Amino acid sequence: MGWSREQVASRLHLRLTLIAAIESDTYDKHTSPTFIRGYLRTYAKLVGIEEGKILEAYAHLGLEPVQGVNMQSFSKRTRREASDSRLKIVTWLVVLALAGLLVAWWWQESNRRAAGQEQLAASETAAPAEATPADLVPAETPLLPAAEQPPLSDVSEAEVAVGAPEDGAANSDAPVASAATATQTPEPAPADEQGSAVPQLKMSFTADCWLDVKDASGKSLFSGLKRANDELLLEGKEHLRLHIGAPMAIRIQYKGQEIDMSRYNNGRTARMTLPQE
Repeated sequence: MGWSREQVASRLHLRLTLIAAIESDTYDKHTSPTFIRGYLRTYAKLVGIEEGKILEAYAHLGLEPVQGVNMQSFSKRTRREASDSRLKIVTWLVVLALAGLLVAWWWQESNRRAAGQEQLAASETAAPAEATPADLVPAETPLLPAAEQPPLSDVSEAEVAVGAPEDGAANSDAPVASAATATQTPEPAPADEQGSAVPQLKMSFTADCWLDVKDASGKSLFSGLKRANDELLLEGKEHLRLHIGAPMAIRIQYKGQEIDMSRYNNGRTARMTLPQE
C-alpha cells in the first residue's frame, strides 16, 4: 500500500520499534509469543496479507518455546464420568433406603400408638359394668328423730364450702394460661438490603490493545486483543498478573480504585500485579 512504518505504527497504535521488528523478524525476547501473534494478525489485516502465511512464517523462526500440553484422553474422561454416574446411583439408593426405613418406623409407631389407645378406651368402657360387693348390699339407713337430723341448709353450706377451693384452683390456673398465650416470639428483623457489587477488575480501552490476565492459580482470565471503546470485567483469585501490550490505551479500576498508568508511558509493554504491593 506504500505506507511508511510511521503510518503503520500510527494506524495500529503500536511502537515504531515493534513495526520494525515485525518487518525484519527480529523480536524482543521479553515479549510474549501470544502478543507477537496478535500483532502479526493486526499487521496482516492492515497491509492485506493472509494471516495464515504470516503466522506460518513466524512459526518457522522457532522463537516459541516448546511447552508440554497436558491432554486427557477421551477414554479416561469416559471412565471417570461412568464412575461418577455409578457413585450418584449408589448415593440415591442409600438415600431411598433410609427414607424407606424412616417411613416403616413411622408406620409401626403409629400402629402401636393406635393399638394402645384402643386398649385404653376398651378398659375405660368395661369399668362401669363391673359391680362391687358394696353396691350389691343395700345400705341400712337408720331412722333418726327429727331433732337429731342436721338441717338441710347446714349440709348445703358445707358442700359449697368444700367445693369452693376447687373453683378457686381452677380460676388460679386461668391467668397462667392467659400469660402463656400472651407471650409471643418477636419476629426477626429484616436483613439489610445489599448494595450492588463492585467488579473486582474493570478495564476500559481507548485504542486497540493486547492483554493477558492470569490469577494466582495460573488460570488465564483473558488473553487476546481488545478494541477501542471496549470494556472488560474480570473476577479471579488474588493476586492477578497483567501483561499489557499498550499501557497508555487502557484504563484500569481494581475494586473501584483507579490504577495510575502514567508510569508506563515509555512505549514498552507493561507487567503489573494487583493488588499492588
